[in-house]
Amino acid sequence: MERPLPELLPGGRYIDILTDWSFKRIFSGESNKRNLIELLNDLLDGEKRIRHLVYLPTEELGGNSEQRRIIFDLKCIGDNGEIFLIEMQRVAHRNFRDRTVFSTSRIISNHYAQGDDYRDTELPEVYFIGILDFHMDPAEREHYIRRVELTDRDTGKVFYHKLKYIFPELVNFVKKDEEIRTDMDQWFWLFKHLHGADQLPAFMRKKVFGRIFNIAEIANLTTEELMAYNASIQAKWDWDNAVSLAEERAVEKALEQERAKTAKLLEKERAQAEAEKLATARSIKEMGVLTNQQIVEKFNLSLDVVEGL
Repeated sequence: MERPLPELLPGGRYIDILTDWSFKRIFSGESNKRNLIELLNDLLDGEKRIRHLVYLPTEELGGNSEQRRIIFDLKCIGDNGEIFLIEMQRVAHRNFRDRTVFSTSRIISNHYAQGDDYRDTELPEVYFIGILDFHMDPAEREHYIRRVELTDRDTGKVFYHKLKYIFPELVNFVKKDEEIRTDMDQWFWLFKHLHGADQLPAFMRKKVFGRIFNIAEIANLTTEELMAYNASIQAKWDWDNAVSLAEERAVEKALEQERAKTAKLLEKERAQAEAEKLATARSIKEMGVLTNQQIVEKFNLSLDVVEGL
C-alpha cells in the first residue's frame, strides 16, 4: 500500500536542501561523511585534500558559565587536525560577519587548555564554511564564492594561513544548465535546484551526486523522517513569512518617512513662493505701475493684503 504524504509536504520528488533538517540529512552522520568530504574538497579547490573526517559536537561552550554557547550546523576535524565549521545561512542579518569572526575566535581560544602557556601551543587551521542564500555584498555579484584570509595590505601576501573563511553565495550563481562546467558549478546547481528536479541531471557524473539524489528522494523517507522534514519546511515557511512581513513593515515605514519628508519640502517651497510673490507685488506697488486692484488680479491676492504691502 502506498504511503500517503503529509499535507504540509510541498510538491516535488526531492527534499529542499536549504532546510536545517535536509542539510544535516545529506551531510551529517557516518553514512554521509563521504558527501561532506567531497563538498569540502571541491570548496578547497586543490589547496589540500581531505581524506577523512571526524564529526565533533556542534555545541561550542565558552571558557566559563557566563559566556554563551555557540551552535554550528556541522563541526568536524580533518586528517591533519583542521577544524571545519559549516553553516547554512538563508537570511542576512546585520552582524553576520561579526558572528563568523566571533565563532572562529571561540574555537581558537578554546583550543588552549586552562593553564596552558599559549606561547608553546600550536593552533590548528580553522575553516569557516558559510553557505549563503543571500548577497553578502549586494554591490558585488560577479563572484559566487568568496574566500577570505588575513593578508598584508601592502604586499597582498597571506599574513596568517590558519584562519580562512569560504562563503559560497548561492544567489550569485545564475548559470544555466548548459553552462555548468566545474564540480563546484554542480554543487551550486544542487543547492539551488535539487528540490525542483525530477531526476539526476546528465551533467552530474560524480558518484557523490547520485548518492545525494538517492538520500534526498522523498519516497525513501520513513514516516518519522517525513514528519521531521515537514517540521523543517514549516519552520522555513514561518521564517520566510516573518521576514517578508518585517520587510513590508520596513518598506511602509520608509514610505511614510519619505512622504513626511516630501510634504515638509513642499510646504517649505510653497512658503518661499508665497514670500517671493508678496515681495514682487510690493515692488510693483511701490513703483506705482499698477493699481491695487490690478495687483490683486495679477497675483491672486486679497485687497486687504495688497493694501497692507
